[in-house]
Amino acid sequence: MNQTWKLIFAISGGLVFLACFDSPVLLPYPLFVLAYLLGWRLPIRGTPPFRLLVSTLACTLILEFSAWLNEYIKNTSQPALFHPQLIPDLIMGLGFYAAWWLTWWLVLRRYHFTAPQVFITTGLYGILMEQQGRIFFAGWQAMPAGLFLWLFVFIVYGSTMALAFWLVRDDHASTRSHWSKYIFAWLGLFIFSFATSLAWGIILQIFNFHPIEKLPIREHPFW
Repeated sequence: MNQTWKLIFAISGGLVFLACFDSPVLLPYPLFVLAYLLGWRLPIRGTPPFRLLVSTLACTLILEFSAWLNEYIKNTSQPALFHPQLIPDLIMGLGFYAAWWLTWWLVLRRYHFTAPQVFITTGLYGILMEQQGRIFFAGWQAMPAGLFLWLFVFIVYGSTMALAFWLVRDDHASTRSHWSKYIFAWLGLFIFSFATSLAWGIILQIFNFHPIEKLPIREHPFW
C-alpha cells in the first residue's frame, strides 16, 4: 500500500472511529486500520490453529461487546443480540463465531488469502447472514438507500475477521490461489454457522444455561 492509500485508509479509520460514538458496533474497523498500519501481531505463541482461535475469539468478543454497547446506548426495546444481557450474550455468541474460526482455519490451510480478501469475503457473508437474512431483505426493499445498510454490516463483519486474520497473518504460508477459494469460504461460513450454533445450543441446554431475557436493557445490562 503506497503512502497515498495509507493516508486515505487512516482517514477512513478516523472517520469511522468518530462514528463509533453514535454506533459503537463499528469499533472493529478503526481497530483493523490501526493494526494494519502499525503492523500489529498477536503476542501469543502456539500452533497456527490455536493462534487463529485466540485471535478470532478476541476480535469477535470485541464485536459482540460493541454490538451490545450499541443497543445499550440506544436503549433499544428489542435488541438485535443473542441475549439482551451482556454476559449471556457473549457466552451464547461463541457458537456462532466458532464457525468463523473453523472455516478460516480450514480454508487458510489450503489457500492464500490477503487481509482485503478476508474482509470482502466475510463482509459479503455478513450482509446475507445478519439477523438471519432480515438485513439483506430490508436493504433490498429500501433500495437505493438500502445500500448504506448493507455497507454498514459489510464493514462490521469484514473488519472483524480481517483484524483476526491480520494479527496472525504470518502463520499461513499457502501460496495456492484460485477463484474457488471464495466459494469454499462462503460455503464453510454458512454451513458451519448453523452447525456450530446448533451444537453450542445443545451444550448450553445440557448445562441448563437459559437465562431469562430482561428488558429494558438499561435496567438489566449485564445478567
